[in-house]
Amino acid sequence: MRSSYWVLAALAIAMPAFASDAVAKLVAAATAGRASEVRELLVQGVDANTKNGSGRPVLVTAGFNGNRRTALVLLAAGADVNAVDAAGTSALMAASAFGHRELVNVLLVAGADPNLKDGAGKSALSRATLAGHGGVVEALKAAGAVVDKKEKKKKR
Repeated sequence: MRSSYWVLAALAIAMPAFASDAVAKLVAAATAGRASEVRELLVQGVDANTKNGSGRPVLVTAGFNGNRRTALVLLAAGADVNAVDAAGTSALMAASAFGHRELVNVLLVAGADPNLKDGAGKSALSRATLAGHGGVVEALKAAGAVVDKKEKKKKR
């Protein structure tokens, strides 16, 4: 009886360390675009909506880095396509700002909201426009993104 108590106690101590290690590995793999490693960690039970130390969802990190395959793996595992970081930035906004058109298309097909705004009131469309990514702007408009009236006034 006592030996099973010690086994349970050891497992209780080890599990948080394993979970923490697995989360760190998922963040690193998603950041580096190692889609197969991301898939393996998700199969092991790591949450697809995991956030890094600063609260940025791994899908948003994939958006910044243009990691299309990683984003596909995360989305297939149930990642929230409209998840945002502390500044209100979504994966679609990040991908749009950096001109990752293929990833923008993947996110739009997955249901990303093209009119979502970050904490500063900027949408994916305004970010792509400011950065001069014409192809991304066209894709966003085709998906229903609208130019905010406030944005139009700023251009005048």
